[in-house]
Amino acid sequence: MIEVRSSYLVKMKDRNQATTLWRQARDTIWPLLGWQGRIQQMLFGHAQQSLFVWSAEWENMAAWEAGMARPTQCQEYKDWAKEMNKFRVYGGEREVFEILEPRLPADNTPGKVEVRSSYIVQIQNRKKAQEILRRGQEMVWPLMGWSGQNQQMLHGKASQSMFVWSSVWDNLAAWEQAQDKTPGSEEFKAWWREWLEIADFGGPREVFRNL
Repeated sequence: MIEVRSSYLVKMKDRNQATTLWRQARDTIWPLLGWQGRIQQMLFGHAQQSLFVWSAEWENMAAWEAGMARPTQCQEYKDWAKEMNKFRVYGGEREVFEILEPRLPADNTPGKVEVRSSYIVQIQNRKKAQEILRRGQEMVWPLMGWSGQNQQMLHGKASQSMFVWSSVWDNLAAWEQAQDKTPGSEEFKAWWREWLEIADFGGPREVFRNL
């Protein structure tokens, strides 16, 4: 499975109108197109508050390409896009991630917060990184009360060498409370030391809110 993240910048004064139109599309037009996923507003990151992301999971790139071809036959989408493009004036770089197994479904509940923590590893360490993250998700995270997905970037600003832990929380306070559990966990400390052996850099942490 892959996740495709398509980002758009809107002017600050247009955020409310853009949000209303995106919610309209999610509720009335996406079902016509067989689309799914979530629209998110960035709360913290490289384009704070003015960046919106459509994040959706697909079986593979062929399935995504087929899904993107459907709007050409949908008048409802064409009418909506004409109005939306008055506000969706800048498109950011599209990012594609492989969702590593074991895969948990993304939580699309409106109002919840997604925290994305990224790390860079050397190309020769990609397989080892996948294995360490898999063991962390299966054996360490349940002890911490954590959940979420591990992803490897396939296309974007750090193609193939970036890994992301994506987790969804009721709010940022819940995420902060979960992080407070880490100092006392010997299992986490041992796992984290192994991860630091191959993770060369920590990228920017990004926070999004589901609309």
